[in-house]
Formats: sequence, C-alpha cells, structure tokens
Amino acid sequence: MKKIKHWSMYMVAVLAIMTLLLSACSYGKSNHIESSSGVQALQLNQKLVVEKVSGPSLKGDSTPINVQSVKQAELQEGSPVKIENTVSPFDIPVIDFVNDTTGFAVKQKYGESLTLISTTDGGEHWAEKKLPGQFVRSMDFVDGKTGWVLIEEGCTTSGTTTCKTMRLLKTSNAGNSWITKWQAASKEDRSHVFVNLHRLSFQDSNSGVMLVNGALYVTRDGGSHFKAVSFGVHNFTPLYMSFLKGQIGYVAGSVGRDAGNLAVLKTMNGGGSWQKQLQVQAKDSPLSSLGIQFINESTGWLLTNDTGIISGDLYRTTDGGKHWNKVSIQRTGRPTPTSFQFTNTSIGMMSLHPGAGPVEGGIYKTTDGGKTFTSVAPGHLYAVNQLQMISSKQIWAAADDISGSGFIVHSSDGGSTWQQLYPSPYPEAQPTEDMSFLDSANGFAIGTQLDSNQVLQTKNGGSSWNIVSSINGYIRLENISFISKKEGYVIAYREAAPHHVLLNTADGGQSWSVVSPKALEGLDGISELFFFRFYDERNGLLFASGHEKIVWRTTDGGRSWNKTQAGQGTGLLAKAFFTTMSDGWILREGDQDNPATLSRVTDGKGEHKVLTLPAKGYPEAISFTDSEHGYIMMEDFKQTNGISMHLLTTTDGGKRWIDHPFPKGTDVGDIEHLTFADRQHGWLQFYQGIAETKDGGLSWTVLQ
Repeated sequence: MKKIKHWSMYMVAVLAIMTLLLSACSYGKSNHIESSSGVQALQLNQKLVVEKVSGPSLKGDSTPINVQSVKQAELQEGSPVKIENTVSPFDIPVIDFVNDTTGFAVKQKYGESLTLISTTDGGEHWAEKKLPGQFVRSMDFVDGKTGWVLIEEGCTTSGTTTCKTMRLLKTSNAGNSWITKWQAASKEDRSHVFVNLHRLSFQDSNSGVMLVNGALYVTRDGGSHFKAVSFGVHNFTPLYMSFLKGQIGYVAGSVGRDAGNLAVLKTMNGGGSWQKQLQVQAKDSPLSSLGIQFINESTGWLLTNDTGIISGDLYRTTDGGKHWNKVSIQRTGRPTPTSFQFTNTSIGMMSLHPGAGPVEGGIYKTTDGGKTFTSVAPGHLYAVNQLQMISSKQIWAAADDISGSGFIVHSSDGGSTWQQLYPSPYPEAQPTEDMSFLDSANGFAIGTQLDSNQVLQTKNGGSSWNIVSSINGYIRLENISFISKKEGYVIAYREAAPHHVLLNTADGGQSWSVVSPKALEGLDGISELFFFRFYDERNGLLFASGHEKIVWRTTDGGRSWNKTQAGQGTGLLAKAFFTTMSDGWILREGDQDNPATLSRVTDGKGEHKVLTLPAKGYPEAISFTDSEHGYIMMEDFKQTNGISMHLLTTTDGGKRWIDHPFPKGTDVGDIEHLTFADRQHGWLQFYQGIAETKDGGLSWTVLQ
C-alpha cells in the first residue's frame, strides 16, 4: 500500500492558493507595515470577520459550536529572521559501476557545474571532481579509467528547461580530465517528464553507440567520429537500445508521425542493417517504450508505455526476438519505471520514480522472469533515478529522498537489506518524521532515511540522534509523543485494518506494546494526522484533517477515544496545536474564496476566528508553548520582494502577531514539523533537515 505524502496534500493547497491569487480579493480597512529590513510586511486586515461554524460542539455530538464575534488580530512588523544553512540538496541522476568495487556517479545541482563522484573500494570512500555541463544525460565506463558522459549546457528554465548545446565527453584517467568528442545543438524532446538516461553503450575503448537528438550514432574510434544509423523504416524514432558484445543490438522506437506504433529492430552487424522483429499498435493514445534489455543473444525484455492510460506491457523473448510473449502489465506513470535490469532468465529489478506523486517510487524485484514484482526498497527510498545490477546479489541505486536530495544505496544480498554509501551517513541517525521534545535537550523522533519504523533519541537538542529501536511489522510510524524520558506513545500504520495502531513504551522506547488493537479504528480513511500529543499517562489528543476536521480525545491512556467535529470541512486540510486537552488552535488552509484563518478553541466550549492570513499566505506549521506564546510558519507564494517564508509570533495569546520575514532567497519549504520545548528552544523540520533556534525563532541553525 502506497503512502500518501504530506507534500501531495500540500500541492492540492498550492493549486487552490494559486487560483485565489488570480481572483480579486476585497478587504476592509488595510495598512502596510514596513519591516526593519526595509521589506514591505504583510498586509493587515482589520475587518470584523464572523464565521458561522456548524457541527457538534467540543463537549458533545449534538449542539453547534459556539462561534464568537471578535476583531481580527493585528499583524505587525518585526525583525528579520536569521538562518545559517550550509546544506545544499543535489540530484544523482546516473550511476555506472564496472564491478563490485569501482563505480562512478554524477551530482547535479541546478545553476552549478556537474560533479563526478567515484569509488574504488565499494563505496567506503568517494572522490569528487568537477565535470563540465549543467545536466547529465548519460554515462558509460568500460573500466576504472575510460568512460564517456553526455552533457547539456547553455540551459535556462522558464516553465520548461531548454538547453543550447549537447556534448559527449571522454576521459582516460577516471575523470581527472575530459576532452570533447562530439558536439551539436540540443534537439531533445522535453515533452515527457522522464528522459532516457541510458543513451550510451560502449563495448570497449573504441566501439560504441550513442542515442541523441532522436537518432542513433555509431563510432569505431572512441567517439572521434560518428556515423548516423539508417534504420530503413519510415518515420521511425529510436527511444531505447540494448547492445551486446559484438555486433548484435536492439532498438525500440516509435513508428509514425503520431507515434501510433512501437517497433523493435535488430542488427547483426553493428548497425549496418536492421530487421523489424516486433510491432505493437497503440490503442487510444501514443505508444512509446520505457526500456529494452537483452542479457544474451536469445533472452530479452521490452516495456511499452501507453501514455493515455499510464500502463504498459512487459514482453519477453527467448529466441533472439523472433517471438515475443506478454508476461505482465505494469503501471507506467505515478510511479514511472526509470530503469529495469535482469541478470538471468528469472531475476530482475525495476526502479520507480513518483514524479508529481502522490505515491512512492522504490525498487521492485522479480524472481519469475517479470511475471510478478515485489517491493524490496527500504523505508525512505522514495524516488529512484537509476538502478544497476552487477549480479543477482550486488545492486546499486541512485535515489532521491522525500526532500529531493540525492543519495546512493547498495545491497549485497539481492535487495533484502540496503546501506547508504553516499553521502556518507551520519555517525548517528537523523530523523525524517515526527519529533517530540521534553525540554531543550531531550527529545524523541521517528523515521530515518532508510527505515521509517525506527525510533530515535537525542540528549543534546537534536545535534545528534541515536537509534533506540525499530518497530517492525508496520508500513511506517506516523506520530510520536513522549511525556517523560521513559514513557511515550507512537501511532503506527499497517496495511491491514484497522490501519492505525497506538503503541506505548515504558522504557524510553526500547520496547513497545499495543495499547488496544482497535483503539484508533475510527481513523481509517483520514487524510492526515496533524497533531498528536499525550499530556500525561491518561490524557491525550489528536487532530485529524480531511474533508472533516476532527478532534479525538482519550482519558484512559489511549484505550478509547471520543471524537468531536471541529466545524464543517471544506475538503482542504487544517493544522492544529493544543496546549491542553481543551485549549488549542486550529489553522485552516484557504481556498479560492477564503484566505487561511486561525481559530482559537477555549475551555472546550467552541472556537472563534482570531486571525485572517493574507490571501497570498499558505500556513505551513503552527506551534505554541503555552496559551500566550505561539508561532506560525507561513509561505508567501508570490515571494513579495523576494521573500517566500515568514515566521509569525505572538506573546499575548494571538491578539497581536509579529511578522519576521526570512532573508531573501532562503529555501526552507516543505515544512513537516515545528515544535518548541519552551519559549526560546524550538526545532523546524523541513526538506533539507532540522533547524534549531535558541532565541524564540529569531535565528536558526540547520543541524544537518
């Protein structure tokens, strides 16, 4: 079962906010406040807003919530936020290992030159060298010294990326120096989200083929000279290729101006002549391919892609392409197969990338020649760009985590276990999911990059984390709350119903037990759990947001829960923070008709709106330390004056809010969690890692 990520729901809100930005927004009396940095602060709304919220009260299930009429809180100027961040995310689109120990990969950062990384000891140590180009399109090494990379440069991005030039570079000294062997204007088709990164195939230092600009080229002198291949098929466009040692090669490509057919062509003389082996006709949409691979002269596989229904057929031949049999049907979009490889007639793997989501990617393995596939990806192997099987046991993969930053993992047992080898993992683990701090030093968290079921502990304010335990038997851990150094609670998610299970520990997370198997069965079907907290060993609260916004409370240690609807849902999400069982805040996302709003819940009697955020503002996170001191992270999608993120703070229970803009160009998007242990010490978990503040949010330091 695929996990729906927070960012997927975030994208729904993005679309709604963008629609709002295109519509006219009318307000009452407004002011403009200049911040101390000279940047125009957020627009104030002094208008009296009364929202009638129907539904059950916070004390029962029958009477409507009491809605109070109050003047909107003021949003005033504040000093800019300071942030120290040395972390810079990157992609790893391609890898190429020549044996179990020697391999190469390329790091790619937009706006920067490429970097070649290499290892000669199986990933224990890595060397980094500058590589020309802005985007890498393929890489192929024939040994530990000689290799080629296909790069693009002169690239700009305005909606879509366009590049002026494509170059083929060659090295004979493991990347210490490069020479240009071929160059042409880039004519790449960018109508597809995913591009083929298997465009080079060299058999030795002289003989090779290159698939570029919709044509296939052959070289016999290491790339100094190339000859374009003539396939002899009208309107044939090569898409993927598979060349064996010697003169035998296969190419899969579209046929016709409308790409209505897909054909496989075979050469027995290195591209001199070609014979059509298979032709498949599209049903209702263009037909393409997502790969072709032969393991010997007889056995090979072809994956088609019917773009209209994001589905494809996996074909197999055992007689050198004379006959093909359909072995399985594969989903070819969200997630999209980025590569597949077989090591023998039975064992193979397929890597997947989610694209725009809202599903995960990963790695799937087959042991029956492609008839069935089973996931073997570790917990957070979210989006896999490329996979390489050195053997049925030795596998390498280049992937992106949920934050979009790249890493390389390796398995030496056929995918049963994985180890991150680049970048070198921290001596202690780093959490990727929910956190719970007891004070400025002591905290617990869940999830690591390779295992979403691990529980972690810090004793130094998040500077380092140690793995306490791994709670097996669940798809993932979702939320965590500790009330002391010994006692805590975790919500786990499993495939079988009821999907949400409440677990408890009394020994600091070393061992866990189920509180009650069906305690949280009412949560099935809920989109997100945005707040979860136990206040003592008996009293706890969680806030679930989907079409309905529901507060759940327990007074018996989690064995039973009572729900209360917090107003009628709009289909958009809401976030919440409760300082006690009865007092809290609900932060509703906006839509095309209404901006985001903050409501106060007091004494369990009802809620009233206390703040309307500007139309351009999207609330990312909310946290309070007590009934007076609170924090909101708000993103400005219009990036007014170059500022995209704002920290709003209150010290009087929300009557007055101070806007602290982050510096221009600060990239702290996709915030997962914001939590404060006291008025000064807080932690911000976002896509680049964890940032810590020791002065109430005015300055932040990224810890990883």
